[in-house]
Amino acid sequence: MKIFSKPLNQWLIGLSVAALSPLALAQSGATRVVIDSFGEPYATAPLAPVNQTRVLVYRNLQGVSQQPVNIYLNGQYHASLLRGGYTEFCAEPGNVSIKAALDDASRLHLSKQDGGQRLNMQVGQTLFLKVDEAGQPGIAVLSMPASQANAEMSNTRRQIHTISRAKAALTCGEPGKAAVAPPPPPPPRPPAPREYALETDALFEFGKAELRASGFNAIEALVQRLNQDYSSVDRIRVVGYTDAIGSVQINKKLSQQRADVVARQISARNVKPTRGIEAEGRGSIELSKTGCRNEPTPENKICHAPNRRVVVVITGARR
Repeated sequence: MKIFSKPLNQWLIGLSVAALSPLALAQSGATRVVIDSFGEPYATAPLAPVNQTRVLVYRNLQGVSQQPVNIYLNGQYHASLLRGGYTEFCAEPGNVSIKAALDDASRLHLSKQDGGQRLNMQVGQTLFLKVDEAGQPGIAVLSMPASQANAEMSNTRRQIHTISRAKAALTCGEPGKAAVAPPPPPPPRPPAPREYALETDALFEFGKAELRASGFNAIEALVQRLNQDYSSVDRIRVVGYTDAIGSVQINKKLSQQRADVVARQISARNVKPTRGIEAEGRGSIELSKTGCRNEPTPENKICHAPNRRVVVVITGARR
């Protein structure tokens, strides 16, 4: 009697391997492999990458023919669209030729030799191209607005049963950020007004509104100063002030009369502010010097001299 040297468990393993051999699988029946034609349903396309063009080509579910539509990019095969399918790719900026061919297998895939339609790819742009089967047997792709394309693609699914061999079809980079319009620049700040004070005693007699000879000279000197300091004048305000000697009503009227006189003299010297010249009399409500008595004595008039003034306020572009 012959004695075997292999243990029993090694013989069992060998039998198991033999049972899984290709011949054994073939005798037990071949396994059927199913390839899905469609992938996930279409969702709104993300923004195009900042340095690429995003392209979506789709075919309506109600397509006329059951035969596939081949898509060629620059003469190279990209995808075969069934009814209700779409394909998506990104491309570098520049010109890309796209050709759509129905049932191209019956033509031995010779449609790729046709020129097709030329597309100008621009960075950051998303193109929606719809297969137009109205002109069979010659068909084309139509550029569609995003709103219509998104509505029509809502019942489509990604075509996945073939692999693109087109060099122009690139993997999409990170979606770009939505272009946000920069906020408008703030309006330019108006130039700060500048004040020029004229002593009233150099312009007018005490209690009067008629210009002295020295008053004409003072206004002429002021206008020359304005021409030196400003390239353009937007607005001039002439504000007259008096001292507190006398009644409030009389001082208010006198300050207005003096402001009017100075404003007319400035305007007569060909100073033309864009927004005009205004004159205002404010009387004695804003004294620049306090502590003076209000009786009309020579001492009090001298004390109040700084309060009798005309202030010319200029707004404009300085040199």
